[in-house]
Amino acid sequence: MTEEQDRDDRVADFARRTLASLTPERRAELELFADAEPGMRICPSQQYPEWVELIYGGEVVGLTTWKWLNEGDDTQPNVTPDGYNGL
Repeated sequence: MTEEQDRDDRVADFARRTLASLTPERRAELELFADAEPGMRICPSQQYPEWVELIYGGEVVGLTTWKWLNEGDDTQPNVTPDGYNGL
């Protein structure tokens, strides 16, 4: 398996666990917003450069480190029933 495939697998795992952690109500709300702003994406956190945010429905719903995405270190993505709620 290539390094790029490992990273892609970690991104997919991050997205799966984040969505699974949302309450059904919160997920339904975000799905409505996702129609207006399609897709899910990861992007650098503007406030914390060493962190990556998972954006869905125009809102940050998960947070992890670049190190975890790139290397798979021991840092686990931060997910909660309401999505990302701050550091």
